[in-house]
Amino acid sequence: MKRLLMVFLAFGMSLGAQAGEFKSSLVVQTGELRESDLIVRNITDLNSKKTCLAFYIRTTGTSPVMHCYDAVGGFGASINQVGSLKEGELVIRKIEDFKNNMSCLVAYVATPGTSPAVDCVAIKARFKDTLTADGHLREGDLDVRRISDPSSLKTCLVSYVSTKGTSPSVVCYDAKAGGQGGLRQASYLREGDLVVRKIVDEANGKACLISYVSTEGTSSHLHCYSE
Repeated sequence: MKRLLMVFLAFGMSLGAQAGEFKSSLVVQTGELRESDLIVRNITDLNSKKTCLAFYIRTTGTSPVMHCYDAVGGFGASINQVGSLKEGELVIRKIEDFKNNMSCLVAYVATPGTSPAVDCVAIKARFKDTLTADGHLREGDLDVRRISDPSSLKTCLVSYVSTKGTSPSVVCYDAKAGGQGGLRQASYLREGDLVVRKIVDEANGKACLISYVSTEGTSSHLHCYSE
């Protein structure tokens, strides 16, 4: 019995020697913004001096999207909505963090089961904060809209599929000064239940491959590159 007890003690000491080091991290909510059915919470990791914006919609079955970046002074953000527009079922809001000089374009469709799409960039200039929808293309069940954001010197494409519970996708890129032209579909592929469309933004010299599956609850995926 004594020998068995000594074996257990030795085994316990061995496990204790192999145990990893415990590290604490203080994560706190440092702000909140509500704009209609959109909720934005500012979460800060005080140990790493990172702050994050978590976006979600007040509908059933929603999922959040989070974007993190370095916090000035290591603490918190100062967020506000500086622009918004509604295009059909699509809601687009521009949220700025004035303290950390970040701008986020948020797109969503306010239906159950949806999630927002977010693209955040560093603010380069502030001319005006008006968002403008200056291009629209509909191909089958795919809807693509071009959004101009002069304040960030960016153009954004937002795509979504017109089925229940869909979630949009958004990609922003540098706007081309003086560019002209609309959106057009340059190619189309269907393999089984997968659809891929090549959409060209003529004004900015960009092409985007958009892939999706035509079922309820789907999301499109955008990949853009220079033509």
